[in-house]
Amino acid sequence: MLVLQLPSISLLLIIPQARAIITQYTASSLIDSNNSKFGPFIEGTGVDRDGIIYAVNYGNAQSLATLGQVTSQKLFYVDKTANGTAFNALRFLKGDKGMAYAADYINHRIVKLIADGQTVTATNHCSSSGILQPNDLALSMSGYIFLSGMKWQANGEVGDGDLWVCSPKGIPRRLDLLGRTNGIELSPDDKYLYLSEANNRDGTPVSNKIWKYQVDPNTGDVSNKTIFFDFSNLQTQSIDIDGMRTDISGNLFVTRNGGQQVVKLSSNGQLLTIIKTSFTAPANLEFGGAEGKTLYIVGRCGINTPGGQGAGCVDTWENDVPGRAWSILQK
Repeated sequence: MLVLQLPSISLLLIIPQARAIITQYTASSLIDSNNSKFGPFIEGTGVDRDGIIYAVNYGNAQSLATLGQVTSQKLFYVDKTANGTAFNALRFLKGDKGMAYAADYINHRIVKLIADGQTVTATNHCSSSGILQPNDLALSMSGYIFLSGMKWQANGEVGDGDLWVCSPKGIPRRLDLLGRTNGIELSPDDKYLYLSEANNRDGTPVSNKIWKYQVDPNTGDVSNKTIFFDFSNLQTQSIDIDGMRTDISGNLFVTRNGGQQVVKLSSNGQLLTIIKTSFTAPANLEFGGAEGKTLYIVGRCGINTPGGQGAGCVDTWENDVPGRAWSILQK
């Protein structure tokens, strides 16, 4: 049964099998293919202390070595220090607007960025040829960086994804091998780590799930790996998980790349909300804005939009509480 509520963008979906009520919304378009200055590989959203959102692939549609501000659409940093730099993730450091970490998946490294006025300098913080990429990263309050990585194969196997941690001193260590991993995030108290895993058969995703680990904040070790959410329960296991972020209430927000939606999961793994995006392929997301409650969703505009295959789109949606990353930066 589908019950319509006001405003019209909000729906209640009642699933008899689970006896759960799921709210449904439509996100608002902020940047579309007509006014976008980002390319189709827009990814790796991060937020600074002022609530400004940043993303990868600003300007040149083919360049992955650029980071730009989303809200004002201007260049933040372009990397010329390494051959073939390709950023895919960005997180700002606690208490300092001018410092951030960016993941370069071509050179298997984490770059530390320091902004001083209009100048941004970069140094290598953590690297290993054994790291698959990294694809995305989660930054703990104690300075540990957790990394996910992936390689796409028509038929997946263990080793297509991995979980690494970089210590505050930049020492890398592998924690787990999995199928193809992507989204990664910490709970607001840093006690738990969420990591997505997917597998393919004959070129089609046949499994998409999220694992939950316990985290030792003093060492960066993880333990007690358990299933947090399996999208086969929704019969949507063929739609890939991409970016993931938590809010201060412990809810986990997950992009479904190609599914044109973001889902909100409670801290105990219950599906609460489905947010439909205006564009086809949401890739990543982050909370920002003046109060840290605005969810910015980025991704390729896609096949449903004229010129969308060559541009990056951004939608917004208002949450009831701030995001984890923004809140930490205020302390």
